[in-house]
Amino acid sequence: MARTVDLFIDSDQPIEQVAYRLGELAGRVPRPAPPGTAYLLGDGEVAARLAEHDFVDDEGLPLSEFRYVVSCAVRGPGEVDESAELAFLRALNRRLRRESPWPSLLVVDLERPDPADGGGEPGGGGAGGR
Repeated sequence: MARTVDLFIDSDQPIEQVAYRLGELAGRVPRPAPPGTAYLLGDGEVAARLAEHDFVDDEGLPLSEFRYVVSCAVRGPGEVDESAELAFLRALNRRLRRESPWPSLLVVDLERPDPADGGGEPGGGGAGGR
């Protein structure tokens, strides 16, 4: 399984506007990711991907209430709780909650198949997807 950290966000705004606002909050310029339905955000070595998602509710997590997800694959051998990816999304989530009306939910290590194992696309579907 891939180790991931996901920040779920609900907004009625188009993805371009959400990406722009998240870029402002993160201090980074969002870059469109092919085929134009996702955006890349990052902080140094952290790679984050914003996209609409198709996760369903999973063990009490109301994921279907959120339209977008910012996903980071945790790189490196350390604990997820000590990763740069989690630190990045925690900081982004704090700013989002202070400076935006959009609800958000930070989820650590949501189970989903690893794409390297032929198990699907990061940020969509997987064990929590439909």
